Amino acid sequence: MKFRFGSPGKKGGAKQVLVPPQQKVNLAKKKKKAGQRPKQEKAKTTFSDKFLKLSLRLMGRPAKKIITEMPNLREDIMKSNLNISPQGIVAISLFATLMCVPAIVVGVIVLIGMGLGLFSVFLPFILPFPFVIGISLPKISASSRAQALENELPYLVGYITVLAGGGISPMTTMKRISKAGSIFPAAAKEASRILLDIEIFGMDAISALEKAARYAPNRMFSDFIGGYVAVLNSGGNVVSYLENKVKEIFAYRESKVKSSSEFIGTLAEAYIIATAVMGVSFTVLFATQNLMSSSATTVDPTMIIMFSGVFIPVISLVFIVVLNSIQVREPFNYELPYWVFLACSPIAAIMFFLPIAGLPEYLKLGIGLALVSSPAMILNMIYTKQKKAVEGKLANFLRDISEVRKTGLAPEKTIEQLAGRNYGGLSEHVRAIATQLSWGTPIRSVLVNFSKKVRSWITRAMAFLLLEVVDVGGGSAGMFISLADFTEKNDQLEKARKSEIRPYVIIPYIGAILVVVTTAMISFFIAVPGISPSTLGVAPGATLGQGAGLPSQQLASQLTGILLTGSIFQSWFMGIVAGKMGEGSVADGFKHATMLVIISLVTVVVAGTFIGSL
Repeated sequence: MKFRFGSPGKKGGAKQVLVPPQQKVNLAKKKKKAGQRPKQEKAKTTFSDKFLKLSLRLMGRPAKKIITEMPNLREDIMKSNLNISPQGIVAISLFATLMCVPAIVVGVIVLIGMGLGLFSVFLPFILPFPFVIGISLPKISASSRAQALENELPYLVGYITVLAGGGISPMTTMKRISKAGSIFPAAAKEASRILLDIEIFGMDAISALEKAARYAPNRMFSDFIGGYVAVLNSGGNVVSYLENKVKEIFAYRESKVKSSSEFIGTLAEAYIIATAVMGVSFTVLFATQNLMSSSATTVDPTMIIMFSGVFIPVISLVFIVVLNSIQVREPFNYELPYWVFLACSPIAAIMFFLPIAGLPEYLKLGIGLALVSSPAMILNMIYTKQKKAVEGKLANFLRDISEVRKTGLAPEKTIEQLAGRNYGGLSEHVRAIATQLSWGTPIRSVLVNFSKKVRSWITRAMAFLLLEVVDVGGGSAGMFISLADFTEKNDQLEKARKSEIRPYVIIPYIGAILVVVTTAMISFFIAVPGISPSTLGVAPGATLGQGAGLPSQQLASQLTGILLTGSIFQSWFMGIVAGKMGEGSVADGFKHATMLVIISLVTVVVAGTFIGSL
């Protein structure tokens, strides 16, 4: 096809180009596409977003009126980890309350139909709870955020001290902290918030730090940021302020350990009253009621199930939650024992319902509960032993690095010199580090690998700080001494904390054994064949099952099994609380739960043998 170019127009216009028809069509399509706006991808909305949207649509107006009466709600949200407006949280709370109305109406109708109309009167009082819980979520979240910051604060200040000693600016410090989420998860979120205000909202660094101090839910963290800003504004000695702040934080934590230990003692006494004392009283009343009923032919286990199977677990979980809120926790948790415990949980039910001739139900339950908690107990004991072995010699290792570093050796050569020394459970890790350094592996890669292998958060934090010391300051002897002092103070504080709360482990033991012994004595006492009626305080001549208000042998045996089954289950739960109360972890409770079940079963056998020999 030929192309013909036209001549210019009379008025000097541009040349006209004759284009083939097919090419005209293609050009038209290109122009049409070029003129179109690119399609925007729809943002994915989550269920929570949809629920919030629906709540605001239905309850937006009343929520707007309610928040005028709650001026502190916005500040509570700012101090929490929630990303929601005050109107949104109130609207969700109102909508959740509205959704509970049909359930309460159905519950009232069901209770009236069952002849329990008296209990239906109390159901409407449940209605305000969803709203109260909803508007309390910001304070609950703020409390959790404050606790997480407090747990990391000594190590965070130590880290900032290392960076300041190496001449790192506050802005760069914030950026480093924001990337250290594996070591300081709570502090990394705070640093990210500060950087968001600076880089996105255009605030200067000082104003962003002041805002962080104003809305920080933890008082110590707020005071630290406020003082840090004051020193930066005045041009004072930042390193000196940070070193003094570390000492102040450790002194504060020491006083808090003592006060929390006293509070744990009060909780231990309350727990014993709620479980052991009430358990013994309830056992005696339940046994007496069933024994003195002349018309009773079987024992109704409902009350024992409600007390031992519902009340004791609920009250134990409440105490564990309260203890968790006051105890110092590490950001890193070894979760394998919990998963193993959950995987083994069906064993108790299988063992209890397994038809084994001649084996009492309480014995089957005790064996099943011991089998459930034993694997998790073994894993946690191995982890705890390794953790203590590594942490116990960490301060000595850092102090030896500082001494050898004074000779002028590089940090890498210093660690190689220390590979032959005995550091207990830390020795194998030191030798592995020295071997990798001798091969020419960069110290950053070596220490990162070391942090991944150890399961101790404190050791990981110290390895992280050690790497920063080498990076920013060249690993001077003074910095290593400071790091060793910091580690030693933390170790001493941890030992003081454990020595303060360890005696409270004994209290659940005493309570559990008291319940089992009392139950065993009552049960075996009534189940001994040929027992003298006069011993029970009834008229001479009356025998078991002869209408003197005494139970038959079958009824007594049934009562024995029910009472002992409840007491064994109660002892197992009290052991878990003992671990949380005395050692600070629910995983440590698996050991005490297993031991208490074994002790309870032995107590039952010994008590039965002793009573049977009377």
